[in-house]
Amino acid sequence: MGKITVLFVLLFLFIRCSHAQTTERTIKVDGETRNFLLHAPPDTVRSGLPLVVVLHGHGGTGKQIMKETGFNDISDREKFIVVYPDGLNKSWNDGRKKSGDSKSNDVKFMEKILDTLKTEFGTDTSRVFFTGMSNGAFMSIVLSYRLNDRILAIAPICANMPVLLGKVYSLSRPVSVMLINGTDDPLVKWDGGKIGFDFQKARGYSLSTEETISIFIRENHCKTKPVHEEIPDINEDDGCFAEKYTYGGGLSGTEVVLIKVVNGGHTVPGGSQYLPKYLVGNTCQDFKASEMIWSFFKSRKGR
Repeated sequence: MGKITVLFVLLFLFIRCSHAQTTERTIKVDGETRNFLLHAPPDTVRSGLPLVVVLHGHGGTGKQIMKETGFNDISDREKFIVVYPDGLNKSWNDGRKKSGDSKSNDVKFMEKILDTLKTEFGTDTSRVFFTGMSNGAFMSIVLSYRLNDRILAIAPICANMPVLLGKVYSLSRPVSVMLINGTDDPLVKWDGGKIGFDFQKARGYSLSTEETISIFIRENHCKTKPVHEEIPDINEDDGCFAEKYTYGGGLSGTEVVLIKVVNGGHTVPGGSQYLPKYLVGNTCQDFKASEMIWSFFKSRKGR
């Protein structure tokens, strides 16, 4: 192999390594091998960066939610580390006590991820954020309670407070919340109650969106009267529109924000119509959930 060829290959590998920043990782938790994808922004000092953990829905994977949300592109632009864990059997033990519930210690799994990234990357432990869709969103709510001292904010998509958790939910430290729910979600109903399709057995029970928001407001000592904004209806063909309600004035500057997607379904705004509308409802295309969530996270001041 000639010198020019060798130099070309080395240059190619260098360029590739400087941009290929998503890696597969494993951690042992209670004797089980747990998997997650790690994405770090290229060409930057990674010490002291914020951390965003994105949790997939039931039946999904870290790889699937990574593609669906597009957080990697935001990570590269805004300089934060993002992680996509895999639930065992594609499910999270989110405390709903539903049929077929995962029995894994997912809280411990998340603790180990946070510890690992603190050691290896020196992540900013005062700026740790969790978001997720459906089952993953319920899990983020559980984590705001169980790992309260390690999380600055959460942003659940398509979830409410589980009835069982609502009975004990309390925060020793404030946690900002952005909740994104559709009013026509056929699985996680806006008005609460049975979780799952009407033709299925119940996958647990939840409080209503209004009750959920009230708990977050109470625990963060936010103002009970929100600032209301209409999100521009830039796509009139998606069958829905969105409104934003911001409850500010909480402890340590916390906020509780509700994004109400009117006529929205069990979908990620700005994402794909992954199943037919007659099953999961409309997908709002007026905004991209991941961009709105990061803007919310970015505005949070570290502890």
